[in-house]
Amino acid sequence: MASSAPDITIVNDSDVLISNWDVGTVQANTDSNILKALIWNNKGGSNALSDLRDVTITSLDTDGGTSSDVVAGKWVQINVPKMDGNQTTWAAIGGSTTRSLRSDALSASDGAVIRGTANDGSTTNSTANYCTIRLKVHVPLNAMPGTKNWKMRINGYYT
Repeated sequence: MASSAPDITIVNDSDVLISNWDVGTVQANTDSNILKALIWNNKGGSNALSDLRDVTITSLDTDGGTSSDVVAGKWVQINVPKMDGNQTTWAAIGGSTTRSLRSDALSASDGAVIRGTANDGSTTNSTANYCTIRLKVHVPLNAMPGTKNWKMRINGYYT
């Protein structure tokens, strides 16, 4: 097993690095556009790194708290096609309400893991090194208008 820390990269389905997610203007009682993202461990790495284990994702306030309406109200929703078996099942996340993630190539018996094996960085040959997710924001009918800021957090550990 490798002992170097995982190297996490998040890209969209066009392989462009995601550092910010601007959902734009979303009307009350509607959904934002869907963001498809791939969460990679060791993308294109020629040497193996440690696996990221017990991987979860959630939304948090920009200061790490959980009191904003976006987080406390669990406006962010996630679909993990490999784990959900479809693209229509959505789970609300926020604060302590998390969603487990697992590499696209792995099965439930492997647990919530994104492998750090050496790979060529292609989605065809490296499915053990990334997890595909789909995110959207559902703004409830009673939402207060205005700009909302929050962050997404991916948690896990390695040995």
